Amino acid sequence: MSDQRPRADALYDPAILTARQVLYRYLSLAFSDPRSGCWTSLANPDLQECVNMAATLIRSEPAARAPELGPGERPLESLDPGRIFSSIPSAAAELNSEYERVFGLLVSGSAPPYETEYVDGKFTFQRSQQLAEIAGFYRAFGLEVSDESPDRQDHVALELEFMAVLIGLESRAARHGGTDCARANICRDGQQRFLENHLIWWVPAFARLLERELPNGFYTAAGDFLTAFLPAERVLVDVTIPNVASGPSLLERPEECEGCPMHV
Repeated sequence: MSDQRPRADALYDPAILTARQVLYRYLSLAFSDPRSGCWTSLANPDLQECVNMAATLIRSEPAARAPELGPGERPLESLDPGRIFSSIPSAAAELNSEYERVFGLLVSGSAPPYETEYVDGKFTFQRSQQLAEIAGFYRAFGLEVSDESPDRQDHVALELEFMAVLIGLESRAARHGGTDCARANICRDGQQRFLENHLIWWVPAFARLLERELPNGFYTAAGDFLTAFLPAERVLVDVTIPNVASGPSLLERPEECEGCPMHV
């Protein structure tokens, strides 16, 4: 854990919780397969205004300013969604074309959006263990595997949406107070552990690959925004600077990782 802990009022501030949830939800949409219909939401002016307000609030919060950045992380000043908005293709079909260009049709593309692709290919057991742990997190908070989702549970969009779900559960429990305070603490602890173990260690490498693949594209803008958001998240929930993966393994995937889609 970090030496500098966030102010309690920032950690529990309902406005900060809502802002964090809005940003996670929008980023989850940004990295979702466009065939899900996400383009309409991404381009919605009302939602964009909410995202802009949320980012402004986080940028203005002193407790969200990381005293030190890890490799690949961006400063809080970069938490500006304007570049994402201006990069959104003008039609859903164009977004789908960019998605296929960047991520390809195979899991082992040049910028895979799956956490376990960044685990050293020599440790196949660790890959399957990571997937099992992620699935366990989802089940612990009442989320089930969906046969309708084409993606595995370690897809970046699902991991970001899960963080949004945890923040929403915390907010609901905190509003009820009383015995639900324990539930709020469980949700907060879940955010801390999931962020540390299943997001911050590989996302900077993922964002670097996006920039290399399509420097001026929508997904690069989204990756840059995400790498400015995660340091703020680290300090708000008290997580240390991660050991960043150098890049994905391009070895053939183990069979145990196939056929396990997750939808949150």
